[in-house]
Amino acid sequence: MKLDDRTAIVTGASSGIGRAIATEFAREGANVVLADIREESRASGDTRTTGEVIESEGGNAVFTQTDITDELAVKQLVERAIETYGGIDILVNSAGVTSNNSVQDVTDEEWDHVHDVNVKGVVRCSKQALPHIRESDHGRIINIASQRGLRGGDDTEKAAYVASKGAVTGLTRQMALDYGPDGIPVNAICPGPVESGMTPIETDEDEQELLDGILTPFVGQPEDIAPAAVLLASDGGRFIHGHTLVVDGGYLVK
Repeated sequence: MKLDDRTAIVTGASSGIGRAIATEFAREGANVVLADIREESRASGDTRTTGEVIESEGGNAVFTQTDITDELAVKQLVERAIETYGGIDILVNSAGVTSNNSVQDVTDEEWDHVHDVNVKGVVRCSKQALPHIRESDHGRIINIASQRGLRGGDDTEKAAYVASKGAVTGLTRQMALDYGPDGIPVNAICPGPVESGMTPIETDEDEQELLDGILTPFVGQPEDIAPAAVLLASDGGRFIHGHTLVVDGGYLVK
């Protein structure tokens, strides 16, 4: 029970990596505030909500519908966490969107939306949660970036997404400098190819394309990312500051 009696907000908690992190946090004893724009999972095969999964395992969770591009909605999310559990120890900024255009073709609206969610969403949530995280003896912020923010996309036409995730890694380092002296480690996780609603596997060709880019004989699952988040959120992560933890099946080295 590495996170026993701690309260965590996880954005993007209804599907994929956010769902896996929220579920694993609950298994480790955390009270989890699930934030997403919709409660139902976007991934095929997920017939239960994240909250239902956590509650079926005896954990504690509450869902709050949240659009992280809306400052008021984020403020209400934080207020719900305080009202329900009395404080906030951990923030996981996992909500994200992607896009599929090159610089030449991306529209201003598309570019702005991707950065509004992937970058400004991290800023909004952190800004609202930090006053409460500062009161915790176990304060942590974990930002979900991407290996594409370090290397670029394996495929083409990901300009807005790659730029946004590169921004998240830089923002994480600056936040670590700003809040590390307050005893709040701020770190990022850069997942590699992970099967999810954002990266679905619908054909054998889809699976083989992902396998060709990594070293493992299997495609990563959201559950492969969750243990890294537990480490960073737990006492075992107290000396890790401003780090970008790559969990990618060997994508970068290959």
